[in-house]
Amino acid sequence: MLTSLRIQNFRSIRDASVKLGQVNLFIGPNNSGKSNFLRGIELAASLFTSRPTSNRAGRDNLPKYMQNTALERETSVSFIVTADSDKLPVRVTTKASLTDDILSFGNLNLIVPVAISQVPNEIRRIFHDTIVYTISPDRIRTNASLKNMQTIAADTSELVLFLFYLAQNNKTNFQRLQEDFAQCIVDLTSVSTPADPNNPGKLKIKFFDQNDIGYWAEEVSEGVLYFLALLCIIHQPNPPKLLLLEEPEKGIHPRRIKEVMDFIFELAQLRDIQIILTSHSPYVVDHFADIPECISVFDRENGETVIRNAGDIIAETNAKLEAEGKKPIRYTDALGEHWVSGFLGGVPV
Repeated sequence: MLTSLRIQNFRSIRDASVKLGQVNLFIGPNNSGKSNFLRGIELAASLFTSRPTSNRAGRDNLPKYMQNTALERETSVSFIVTADSDKLPVRVTTKASLTDDILSFGNLNLIVPVAISQVPNEIRRIFHDTIVYTISPDRIRTNASLKNMQTIAADTSELVLFLFYLAQNNKTNFQRLQEDFAQCIVDLTSVSTPADPNNPGKLKIKFFDQNDIGYWAEEVSEGVLYFLALLCIIHQPNPPKLLLLEEPEKGIHPRRIKEVMDFIFELAQLRDIQIILTSHSPYVVDHFADIPECISVFDRENGETVIRNAGDIIAETNAKLEAEGKKPIRYTDALGEHWVSGFLGGVPV
C-alpha cells in the first residue's frame, strides 16, 4: 500500500505531497489541482509499469513557469513514492525529462532514470492498470452495439459490453460479480446483458429481483448503477490495486451518498485495494470523520497547488487552543460542515 506520494513540476503542481491510507479523500475548490494530482498518479503508473497512457506528458502538462523555458533533466516532472512492503518501506523516485527517446508520450520524449526492471515488484503491483475513473450512471444506462471490450472505459461508457465479455469469457469472475452484487443490493439478485427490444443489434443492462422480475438500467437508482460499475472495475481479469475515483457523489442523489461511501470502504477492506477519491460533497467528507489524516486539502496559491493534511490542520489548531488555555474543539463531530465553513481551507474564496 502506498504511504505517500510526492509530485514535482506537473501541471499546477510545483512540489506537493500527500499522506495516504487505505481510503483517501482529496477536497478543494475547482481548479485547485485535485484532478491534476490524480492525472499525475496516472502518469506515474505508466512510467513505473512501462505502460502507455492516454495522459500525454506534453509541454502543456508542465507548470506554466516551465512551459516556455529550456528544461534541464533534473528539473522535469518527477514522482517520489513511498510504500509499505512485507519487509521494509520502499521508496522509488523517477523523473521524466525532455531529452532521451526511451519512452515517448505526446510531444515530450521522456526518460525514466530508474530502469523498469529495477522498480520493486511491490511498486509495479500497486500501480498496475491504474487509471482515473469518473463513473457516470447516465452512460451506464445507454445501449451499445456488440464489440469486444475487455476493459472498462475511464468514464464507464459501454459498461454493458464489458459485462457481456466477462459473462462469455470469464465465467468465474462473472459469477463472483453476481454474488457480490446480490449481497450489496438487497432488492436485486442478478444482472444480465440482453438485446435491447427497442433497438435491434444493441445490448442493454437489465437487472432481476428474487421473483425474476426484470428492470432495465433506466429503471434503477443511480446508486445501484454506481455499485455495479465499482464491482465491474474490481472484477476485471486484472483489476487495479490503486483505484482512482473522481467525485463519487456526481449523479447520485444525496440520500444515496452514504450507501455509496459505505460500499467504497467495504470494497477497500474486502478486496485489499487502496482508493483515492476527489469530492465536493460535505456528506463524503463526513465519512472520514474518524480518519481525517486521510483527507488532503487542496488550495491554489499564486497559481500553484498547495496541499495540507486535514488531520494535521485539526491537531495544530487544537494544540494552539490548548496553549491558550482553551478547550479543544471536536471538529470531527461535523467534519463536512466545518470544511464548508472554511475551517479546513479548500473552499472557494
